[in-house]
Amino acid sequence: MNELNNAISYLFVPGDRPERFEKAVRSGADVVIVDLEDAVAQANKGAARSAVLEEWKALSAVANETNVTLCIRINALREDASRHDVALCNLLRPSLIMVPKVESRNDLSVVAREVPDARVLALIETATGVLEAREIATAPNVARLVLGSVDLMLNLGVTNDREPLDASRSMLVLASASAGIAAPVDGVCTSITDLDLVKADTERARSFGFAAKLCIHPKQIAAITAAFSVSDDEFAWASQVVAASKASAGAATTVNGAMIDLPVLMRALRIVAQRNEATLAATSR
Repeated sequence: MNELNNAISYLFVPGDRPERFEKAVRSGADVVIVDLEDAVAQANKGAARSAVLEEWKALSAVANETNVTLCIRINALREDASRHDVALCNLLRPSLIMVPKVESRNDLSVVAREVPDARVLALIETATGVLEAREIATAPNVARLVLGSVDLMLNLGVTNDREPLDASRSMLVLASASAGIAAPVDGVCTSITDLDLVKADTERARSFGFAAKLCIHPKQIAAITAAFSVSDDEFAWASQVVAASKASAGAATTVNGAMIDLPVLMRALRIVAQRNEATLAATSR
């Protein structure tokens, strides 16, 4: 499976649409989230759990073949449906579980107890969750924080998922860095056909320090991957910096008239490593 810290695209597939499961896993997404929550009508929750139970073994085989991480999104832990979802996860033992509407570190204790080997994507969808993000990020089973932008907009009473949510984005980035976990995952872009918008939204999230994005349709994957990829210009700059630093034996130097010191070198090394990891991942698929 993909190294979760480097996963970029997280694709939802409804849990009550088993005919879409394999297509999602073969879509090119890094992580496929089988959704038991928002994508499933209340009347279909039981049918969704049954479908996931029936298809999980075969789906896991395809995921292993395609180097994809499988995740199950359960219902919010305050809802009755979550008890059945957690019981299903206890049986299937997924390596990754998405928990919606997380508002405290303690919210994740039931998942840690019932599925102790699973890592958690903590979906932050309320003002309380944003304000508690630093503590949530320190829970031992949390892999990444995820911005639930659509629900957060509703909770805050805003109609734009850009500027009104920017403070929340920064909170999640700061919390993740402070806790030493991977950079957070940005919320969905609701446009399926306007791929330029998907890419622009993703580039904007990247500028805030996000390193991945949720997607609701396979068409969005390529735009998201491109937005998070190291450009040729970035790689050329980083390579120059690394070479200049090596030539100066680590002392501060300049590249194209700009000073290069240790923090700049570290950024350049990170960019080079990111390009190399992407190249390796592409050849392993």
